[in-house]
Amino acid sequence: MRRNAMAAVWFVGACASTALLGNAAFPSESPAQAPPSAPTLRFLDASNAPRTGARSALAISHAVTNDATLPRSAAWEVTSPADPDNLRLELDDGASSALTSTVTLESINPRNGVARGRLTGLPLTRPTPSVPLRSTFVRLVADAIDAEAPGVSDRVLRVALGDVVRATYVDAMGRATVTSLRVVPSAAAGGERVLYRGRLRVRVLRNTAGGAPSIGATDADALRLAREQVEIANEAWAQCGLTFGPPDSADVAVVDPPVSALLAVADLDGLPAKGGGTVRFTVAGRAIRPVATRAGERPLGTALRLADAVRALGFVAQVFENMPTELATGRSADLVVRARDGTPAVLARDGDAPLSTDARQSVSLGRVQLDDGLQEFENMTAVVGTLEERALLRLLADDDPGTVDILVIDHFTGHTRQGEAFIEGDGGTIANALVLDRNGVRQEREAWTQAHELGHVLLNQPFHPDNVGPDRPWLLMDADASLGLVTGPKRLSPGECARVLVESGPDAQPALLSRVPVE
Repeated sequence: MRRNAMAAVWFVGACASTALLGNAAFPSESPAQAPPSAPTLRFLDASNAPRTGARSALAISHAVTNDATLPRSAAWEVTSPADPDNLRLELDDGASSALTSTVTLESINPRNGVARGRLTGLPLTRPTPSVPLRSTFVRLVADAIDAEAPGVSDRVLRVALGDVVRATYVDAMGRATVTSLRVVPSAAAGGERVLYRGRLRVRVLRNTAGGAPSIGATDADALRLAREQVEIANEAWAQCGLTFGPPDSADVAVVDPPVSALLAVADLDGLPAKGGGTVRFTVAGRAIRPVATRAGERPLGTALRLADAVRALGFVAQVFENMPTELATGRSADLVVRARDGTPAVLARDGDAPLSTDARQSVSLGRVQLDDGLQEFENMTAVVGTLEERALLRLLADDDPGTVDILVIDHFTGHTRQGEAFIEGDGGTIANALVLDRNGVRQEREAWTQAHELGHVLLNQPFHPDNVGPDRPWLLMDADASLGLVTGPKRLSPGECARVLVESGPDAQPALLSRVPVE
C-alpha cells in the first residue's frame, strides 16, 4: 500500500469513554488490586501504646472499681493516667470502613479452659475510617462483687492471676481474629513481671476432742469453708501479683485442740526465782525428778533445767524464751514436751503437789479449752500472746518458717476481735501465724478478715493505716471496716505490694513467697 492511499476505518464500542483517547486504560491493562490485609487486634495500655515487650502482660487494678480512675469516655484519644492497669483494644480491619464494631473479651482459666469472665459485644469506635477502631477502657478485677460494680459492669472483667485474657473479633465474612495476653502483673512498680506464691497451712479446730468443728456442720463443710478462705485470700492479694495456690489443693485439715504439753515459767511477769522451792510434774503419767529452784535464776535457766529432767525420761523437750510483756520485769520461758514420734506429751501436776513451791517464780500449765473461747491477747501481751494462745500455736503450728499457719477457732473469749496475727517484726518466738474466728469466716468478702490478718504477716507490720493517717475504709488493712460492696475493705496500694516483696519475698529471711514460673 502506498503512503498516500486513503482507507476507511470503523470503530465499534460498547460505551463511550470518559477519558481522552490518548489516556484510555483498558481493563486488560489495569494493575492487579492488592487484597485487604488480615485484621489486626491488639491490646493497648493506659496511654494507648501497644502492650508489647515489657508491657505485654495485664494487671489487676488497685483502685475502687467504679471510681473516677476508670475513664467513662469512649473517645478515641482518651487515656487513663490515673490507673496504668486499665486496658483497651484496638482493631485494624482494612476490609471495613465502618465506624463501629464489637469484640468479645474473656478470661480463661488455664487449668481447665473454662471462662472465668466474659464481656460480649464490647464496642469499638473511631472518628474516621483512616484510624483503627478502639474500645472503651476495661478494668480487670478479681472478685464477683467488683465484677458487678454499679455503673461499670460492662467494662469490668473478672480474672485470676495466670488467666489468659482473650479478645476475639469476627469480621463480616465470619472469620475470627484472636489475640491474648496473660494476667501476670508486677508486684512492685517497675518490678519484674512474675507471679509470687505463698504457702498456707490451715487447721480448723474442734471445740473439744472429737467434737464438732468450729466452722460448718460437718468436717466436710469445715474443709470446704477453709478452702474458700484460700480462694478469698487469692482474690484480695491478686492485686500484688500474689497467689496462695489452687484452693482444691490447699493444706487444710480439721484437728482436735492440743493436749496440755506446754509449761510456762514466770508467765506475764518474767520474775527470777526466790530459791528454796521445788518444781515437779508428770509427763505422760511419769513423774520427773523434782527440780530445785535457785535464787536469782531467770525463767530461761529454770526452763532449761526442767528440760533436762524431761529428757531424762526419754521425751523431747523444746525451750522458748518469750519477749517481755509491757509490765514485766523480764522474759518468761516456755517448755514444750513431745514424745519421740513428735506427738505432744501430756503434762500434769504430780498428784496433789503444786507445780512449784518457789515464793516468787511461778510455773503454769498451758491448757487449751476452746469450748469457752480462746483467751486473746491485749496491748500489754500482744507480742507474747496469752498462755492459752501459746499453748495452741506452739503445738499446732509447724516448724517450717516458709509457711503461714492459720488456725480457725469458734470465738475469742473477750469477743473483741475476729482475727489475730503474730508477726516476725515483733521479735516474738511465734511468728507468721494467725488465728481466725468463725465470725471472721462468716463475713467472708465483707470484712476480708483472713486476707487482712495475712496482710499483717506479709507486710510485717502490726499497725493499721488509719492508726497513723486518715480513715480510708476501702483499704484492706483498715482497722475496722466491714462492707460487702465495691467500696469494702480490700484494696492494696502499689506501695504496700512493694513492701510485701521486701519483707516476705524470695530474698527475705525467712522467705514467705517464692517466684512462680509462668508458661
